Amino acid sequence: MKNILALFVLILLQLNVYAQGTYTVSGTVKNAKGELLSGATVFLAGSEKATSSNLEGRFWFSKIESGTYQLVVNLLGYSSVKQNIIITDKSEENVEVVLGEKQIVLNEVIIGDAKQRKNHIKTFTKYFLGESANAKACKILNPETLEFSTTKNVLKATTPDFLVIQNNNLGYKIKYLLKSFSYDSSLEVTLYDGDCIFEQLEGTPEQRLLWTKNRKVAYNGSLMHYLRSVYANKSRQEGFLIYKITSPSFPIYIESIPIIAEQLVKRPDSNFMIFRSQSRFYILYDKKKAAKEDKLLGHVQNLRVSDLDNTGSIFLVDSQIDRRGSYADYKSLLIQGFWGRKRLADQLPLEYSPL
Repeated sequence: MKNILALFVLILLQLNVYAQGTYTVSGTVKNAKGELLSGATVFLAGSEKATSSNLEGRFWFSKIESGTYQLVVNLLGYSSVKQNIIITDKSEENVEVVLGEKQIVLNEVIIGDAKQRKNHIKTFTKYFLGESANAKACKILNPETLEFSTTKNVLKATTPDFLVIQNNNLGYKIKYLLKSFSYDSSLEVTLYDGDCIFEQLEGTPEQRLLWTKNRKVAYNGSLMHYLRSVYANKSRQEGFLIYKITSPSFPIYIESIPIIAEQLVKRPDSNFMIFRSQSRFYILYDKKKAAKEDKLLGHVQNLRVSDLDNTGSIFLVDSQIDRRGSYADYKSLLIQGFWGRKRLADQLPLEYSPL
């Protein structure tokens, strides 16, 4: 009898936690005239959550955890809209999205011959997906949607709709709403902006085991891993060391003794942390080094970044971050180095858990 009662209490506690931790996001999609729009793609950027507006222009997502989200709405003929949503203690978040008609901008679209377009696609793939093992395993399923233009040494690209990429190493199909892309060959600078949806591939048991392994490798040492570890107050335990950068520009010098990352964040409530600093930091992922005690040298020395492992990243953020490692304002984030070299092919959805 006692065992049955204990089991009953445990179930009630689990249900209570579940009820408190999940919410509903709903809303309507309209145009500037106030007309309801059906068939619009609505998704939470960087996640596996996607749906469409119905005949009444309504959409909804259920079982959403508290946190910060970027709600994106896209419909052909209209300019896409991205709206930041922060879910805390409301059981339901209701939003109204107004889409404006897309302005037709006549860019210099490169037609060229098949060889020229092939070279453009090759360059785009290299600098958009990256050059990692995961990038080499990716395939763009609809390259015909890419529209290219050039200005001096700059290659630009855009798409009228989603670019679809299949990542055979991590087991995802990614739909990427590409707003802009540019690669400057003279400066070796790549800039791109957009939002994506993840969809898990169906595979054999052997493929799923391989995807699980590869996802864990991609996660370890990633920006998502770092932000989650800081949120959980165990960044050092997870293998991260954070150093203050003392030089204003290159070459980069850092203090020889790491600081405690958790001292840089404030926690307004149990749902978020605010990571704010005017300084840049050098983040090193090295589990062996993080497990050792710091050597006290009597005074803080400055070291060049080149003296450290190449898995380091330069990091500056001024944003509100949730437990999944999602941040409210992507423009507030500056990353260089190891994380900066990680492109779309190495990204994981917000739902991913290494456990």
